[in-house]
Amino acid sequence: MADNKLFLLDAYALIYRAYYALIRAPRLTAHGFNTSAVFGFVNTLDEVLRRENPTHIAVCFDPPGPTFRHEAYPEYKAQRDKQPEDITMSLPYIKEIVKAYGIPVVEVPGYEADDVIGTLSRKAEQSGLTTYMMTPDKDYGQLVTDNVFIFKPGQRGSDMEICGPKEICDKYGIDTPLQVIDILALEGDAVDNIPGCPGVGQKTASKLISIWGSVENLIKHVDDLKGAVQKKITDNSEQIKFSKFLATIKTDVPVDLDLDALKLGDRDLNTLRKVFTELEFRTFLKKLGPVSGDDENENIKDTAVSKRDGVMPSLFDNIDEAVTIQDASTTSLADVRVSYRELSSVDDVSQFVGEVIKSSCIGVAFYVAGAEAMTASWQGLAVTAETGVARYIAMPVFPDQRRQILDAITPLFTTPSLTVVSHDVKRDIILLRREGIGWTSPYYDISVAHYLLEPEMNHSLPRVALAYLDYKTLEYAEEEPGRRKSAGKIVPGEEIMLFCETADVILRLYGKLSADIAASGLDHLMTDIELPLIKVLADMEWTGVRVDVLVLAELSRKFTARLHEMERRVYELAGGAFNVSSPTQVGSVLFERLKLDPNAKRTKRGAYSTTEEILEKYRDAHPIVELILDIRGMRKLLATYVDALPSLVNPRTGKIHTTYNQTVTATGRISSVSPNLQNIPIRTEEGREIRRAFIADKGDLIMSADYSQIELRVIADISGDEDMIEAFVANADIHQSTAAKIYHVNLPDVTEEQRRRAKTANFGIIYGISAFGLAQRLRIPRYEAKELIDGYFRTYPHIKDYINDAIEKARSEGYVTTIMGRKRMLPDINSRNAVVRGYAERNAVNAPIQGSAADIIKLAMVNIADEFAKTGLKSKMIMQVHDELIFNVVPDELAQVQEIVTRLMSGAYKGRVPLVVSAGTGKNWLEAH
Repeated sequence: MADNKLFLLDAYALIYRAYYALIRAPRLTAHGFNTSAVFGFVNTLDEVLRRENPTHIAVCFDPPGPTFRHEAYPEYKAQRDKQPEDITMSLPYIKEIVKAYGIPVVEVPGYEADDVIGTLSRKAEQSGLTTYMMTPDKDYGQLVTDNVFIFKPGQRGSDMEICGPKEICDKYGIDTPLQVIDILALEGDAVDNIPGCPGVGQKTASKLISIWGSVENLIKHVDDLKGAVQKKITDNSEQIKFSKFLATIKTDVPVDLDLDALKLGDRDLNTLRKVFTELEFRTFLKKLGPVSGDDENENIKDTAVSKRDGVMPSLFDNIDEAVTIQDASTTSLADVRVSYRELSSVDDVSQFVGEVIKSSCIGVAFYVAGAEAMTASWQGLAVTAETGVARYIAMPVFPDQRRQILDAITPLFTTPSLTVVSHDVKRDIILLRREGIGWTSPYYDISVAHYLLEPEMNHSLPRVALAYLDYKTLEYAEEEPGRRKSAGKIVPGEEIMLFCETADVILRLYGKLSADIAASGLDHLMTDIELPLIKVLADMEWTGVRVDVLVLAELSRKFTARLHEMERRVYELAGGAFNVSSPTQVGSVLFERLKLDPNAKRTKRGAYSTTEEILEKYRDAHPIVELILDIRGMRKLLATYVDALPSLVNPRTGKIHTTYNQTVTATGRISSVSPNLQNIPIRTEEGREIRRAFIADKGDLIMSADYSQIELRVIADISGDEDMIEAFVANADIHQSTAAKIYHVNLPDVTEEQRRRAKTANFGIIYGISAFGLAQRLRIPRYEAKELIDGYFRTYPHIKDYINDAIEKARSEGYVTTIMGRKRMLPDINSRNAVVRGYAERNAVNAPIQGSAADIIKLAMVNIADEFAKTGLKSKMIMQVHDELIFNVVPDELAQVQEIVTRLMSGAYKGRVPLVVSAGTGKNWLEAH
């Protein structure tokens, strides 16, 4: 059995780890069910099965109800938070999936999963199996032997870590892994509420056990100890012994399983498909492969995988042009007769267009190949003015024929009385503009409407259709809504049915979503901000921004030279050259050559972990660490911007056309990709230098207009804090003013360090930063950070009131709103789990602030674009980055542009605190900022 290996998974530890790893960006189904715990657990399980190929495996759960430890000590785990509701709802799915994988679920009444795993690992060892206990829990160290290992899952990109006897003993400085129990007995465990010996931490516990071997021997020789430690051990000897009992993992649990029962069984594909479909796990569905003839119920539509090439099933599989829907289980649109077909001639297209423009609204679906609107190939258009009736118009390749079709469809987008409904209006505007058609008809965007109603959720068309129509068969490639792939391509001839279906669903959704927008009080946001913003963003993408490739080439040489100099300094500090790009060699230098930490973490392959998160902990331990982090940052700048930007230049226009995302961030802020303008660093010299490469058109100027401290002004306004309002109205330096009040000094006497701390407090405390977090950020003792926070709230008492009121409102209503009515849903605000609840509480405080700032700049963009159009200005808005707008300005229009922009930005919201806008100009973005 030498090649046999057993994997024992600590279910709850892995489930909790998966859930909290995604707490900032939870996975939600179309109906709002949080699948983070299930997805993360299944992802871990799937990776283990694929990479490790275990012959035996089991997933062990804690049982409901008390265990023998609770009976002996009722306070055991009493301090733990309640289990998050999302995890409770996820458990049945997880157990069903595990069983469907052919893996036994093991749960023994009265015993924890630790004890079950301890027992099974001993049985397996006796039978010659190598056992891997999959858990992040340090308590399992006591079970490790030459044949039993801890298999710790990787996190945030780090590799999995395997711990054997050597790693455990090295970590604690002990002779045998069994002594982990003695360390736990002394140290205690706050999570499990094991008392231990008060005042003894892990470092002291490890030292004592390394000398005396066990707590029993330590207590026996207590007279040999000195000072405070002697008193602590003497006073708590019985408690230490009892803590050892609680910390000891049992290895004799009555588990009614032999090793044959732990062999990995066959998968139940039908069950897995059913559950994965319900949870919308498309990636895992693809891994299961196409439905085979051997699978039961292979013709059931909602299994989510059809027999044809493994693609998702459509309502229109195996039909021609029209059907009567009869399968009510497949879609709620049952018993509706549909007529979908292609229009084959220009005359047919013209006649159809002439009829539909008499309608009040139409649904459209563009068939597009390619992700970027400026370069994508537009291949067809589906249109419907009546639910159940849609027509597909193919876009010819030959110019003359294409022009005839384009002329025929132009009235669809230029009729003032016709509202055109799409799922991606911004992209469609650009596609039409490339063909010489200017979209002037009113429009409505399904994804934007859903974004306002459910900002946390996925806004792809299949998800929205499922949520609002219970429409289960509309399945597309997630990265390109409106497209379905088979072996990378749409099935020949399928586009007619697929896009007619899409347009039909879009039109059906329009009525439901627009009604919900009105009922939710979101009409103002939708009508006056988000919908007009679509055209503004489309114009910005179309205009693009010019970059100086010669400047980028110069920066590449300059940054590369700096990189070489930093590497030279690193080699000096390290005492020799090594590959700074190699995590293995970096780990060897830091933890073997320089010996920064004898207990440093290792990866599965035995190398030291050197992720950015790990290195940040050692930043102050040695100057080489900060240099390595700086090198990584420089390389990222080179790869992401300096060397990448030239490749993003459109050869036809000579400009970069970033894509702005309107429906990504839950706060309401705009994001961008290709490139991500929001992530260009501004606080570092290198980041600022990159802005020098963004230049104006020949003969023009760049103008930058930036809101000054808009989020602080927003919170001052909505909180009504008189002192903060007074400081802003007086145009005082808010950070200096805050420092003067906190430290009780006159304004001229505020030091740079005091101002720096006040600035960090201003931007951190309102977003829920803790004393621990503030101490880390300022690199000051925690007690000083606490004093700073207390002083801050004494200085601005209404800020504290705002925080409390925002949380209380969220608890009662389930959401918070911005000053313009944007909602942030907070379903976890009343969670019984403190961590989950705390995250929701922080969002309750900062969402109205960030969201209000986002609303203000969006409204300013809309108003500025309108004013530019009315006055016939040739200058253009070309970029939006955080609280900053960037313009390409014709020199003769500069004064007029400055007046319009500053007036409309500062006037986008009128409150008790004035909005201040600073504007600058230059030949490039750096000069203008």
